[in-house]
Amino acid sequence: MRKIPLFHLGLAATLSLALSACGDKSPGADAQAPGTAGAPPATAAPEAAAPARAPSLADGPDVCFRAIAAHLGPDVPVSEINSRFDADGTMSVCTVDYQNPDDARKLVGTRWNQHTGQFSEPHDIEISVSGNAADFRLDDYLVPLSQVDAAALAGVQESLKAQLEGVYGSYAWTGVRLSPPDAFSDVHTLRLDLEGRIAANDIKHNGYASVSVDGRTVVRNHLLP
Repeated sequence: MRKIPLFHLGLAATLSLALSACGDKSPGADAQAPGTAGAPPATAAPEAAAPARAPSLADGPDVCFRAIAAHLGPDVPVSEINSRFDADGTMSVCTVDYQNPDDARKLVGTRWNQHTGQFSEPHDIEISVSGNAADFRLDDYLVPLSQVDAAALAGVQESLKAQLEGVYGSYAWTGVRLSPPDAFSDVHTLRLDLEGRIAANDIKHNGYASVSVDGRTVVRNHLLP
């Protein structure tokens, strides 16, 4: 049976933390008798620990996928993963849509918060389909995260380097995704997104490549203009 394209829309929750502190002053601390030594200085509060280095592509193209595995478990059935990176490679987005553990017919999603380094509470995702909705089965759009080898994409990126440098004056990888089956593929695929400037004219160009979930075979290459 031909799979039905899946589309969805979810609302991501965010987390925020607030810290407050108050001072304490003993009565008379400011007043000292003439000729007497001043009160010993208060012990300085320990400096707050420096925030951990932000995850980036330098940690591997699977940095978001590893964070999801640590949060949800390596075998969680996932439908879609989206990670985005700034120009310097810092991860700015990491989201996942996965099977609701309380209702296998449904999807939930969670979003990584780059300020706290934590994932949001899961939010419900409403599924809509094209075609006969009665034929839709969510299992057709799920894959265990353990079967997805996004780390192997590093080899694909390296193999494409000469080809890309022959066309682009500069380029950067901006996204690593797991895409569900759609009108173009009956199976999940990994996707590498690129943004570059063409060497011949300095025109900006965006491209992508679709790769098998084992991270080894390029199935569609739209990286070049």
